[in-house]
Amino acid sequence: MRAGSATSMIRLVNKLETTGSHGKRVLIAMELRSYRQAIASVLQILCPDVSFFQAEPANLDEETTRLRPDLVMCSKVTNLVEGLVPNWVELYPEYGFRSVVSLRGARSTLDGVELSDLISLVDCSEPATSL
Repeated sequence: MRAGSATSMIRLVNKLETTGSHGKRVLIAMELRSYRQAIASVLQILCPDVSFFQAEPANLDEETTRLRPDLVMCSKVTNLVEGLVPNWVELYPEYGFRSVVSLRGARSTLDGVELSDLISLVDCSEPATSL
């Protein structure tokens, strides 16, 4: 994690009660299929109790409605995702360096999101059914 994003991530994690990841559903709908597949594969290995689903960005709303995920990782957040999903991360929108994170409505921006950040987001995102 880069120093600039460490403070923001620590504040977000401290604001939230860390919950177990058992039974969580994460939808990954980012541009570049290879990037999406690599992230999903690594996260599935590191978080075996979490169900990871992949979707094309064009199908984000449809898959969000169908799956009702607890966390969405996407290239561009939609109004439906903002309104329906308690936790989401917009990774590198428009291929920029900054990402936007929303955990139970608490928004933050992070610079240079790394794999450790994504694991932390999976860990501290509370399942939708408990909201």
